[in-house]
Amino acid sequence: MESELYKKHRPSSLKGIIGNEATIRTLINMLERKTIPHTLLLQGPSGCGKTTLARILQKELSCSEMDFQELNCSDFRGVDTIREIARQMHLAPTGGTTRIWLLDEVHQMTKDAQNASLKILEDTPKHVYFILCTTDPQKLIPTIKNRCCQLSVELLKRKQLQKLIMRILKREGEKLTEDLIEDIIEASAGSARKALVILDRILNLPEGDREDAVKNDPDEKEVIDLCRALIKGEKWSRVANLLKAIKTEPEQVRHAVLGYARACLLGGKNARAALVIDAFADNFYDSKEAGLALACYEIIEGI
Repeated sequence: MESELYKKHRPSSLKGIIGNEATIRTLINMLERKTIPHTLLLQGPSGCGKTTLARILQKELSCSEMDFQELNCSDFRGVDTIREIARQMHLAPTGGTTRIWLLDEVHQMTKDAQNASLKILEDTPKHVYFILCTTDPQKLIPTIKNRCCQLSVELLKRKQLQKLIMRILKREGEKLTEDLIEDIIEASAGSARKALVILDRILNLPEGDREDAVKNDPDEKEVIDLCRALIKGEKWSRVANLLKAIKTEPEQVRHAVLGYARACLLGGKNARAALVIDAFADNFYDSKEAGLALACYEIIEGI
């Protein structure tokens, strides 16, 4: 039995997923009409549920564990693996009625491997499905994207994260204060997986040590401190030091800042919140840490 919360409480059906309503509705309609494409591209930030969706589709498409192969493209990247998939995909399923290849972080494949995959994505046997997952779709060659049904999977909004946390607490027979739940929401920056990892760590602490558990985690604390520093308009040297210390993915930091700024804007606490939201409106898929630093600099220095 899985012990980690994000695995233990992974949804087993599309209707059990919180958030991403448009994508879920699309998949449900496809399944009901039996029109699921043989090549799906799920794109979105880390920890937003792409692998969970793939696992649910495995069940819906009657694919056994033996016929479900999950490959991390950052581990192989090369043409030889694509050739092996091309050889295997014509074999009949050994358990269910389909075979599925989940290619995670597919943008990590070399250009040669991406070009080599075009044939298998185009001439897919009826019993084979390819699910491609990526956090950086811009790095995929256009011909791969053109061969796939592209679906976006987004980070969760504040209320959705709250609903998720409350659901898991109820299932675990646990309670946390509203302030601590808010800390988890801020620190998770929209990532359902990160929220449950933090929640898991907190629930394994004695009750007396739980309240400051999120604030005492260096990286999570610094992301929250960055949000506050941008809203307060603190000195660039302070913001720069926070950016140097943060290890969280830039897209997750962006969502954390946007969530914090939105709360400030709606609460009427700070007029700077609108400036922060405007500076963080565009994603950091291409610019990554440099884009995050530039957005922060523009806010602080008023450029």
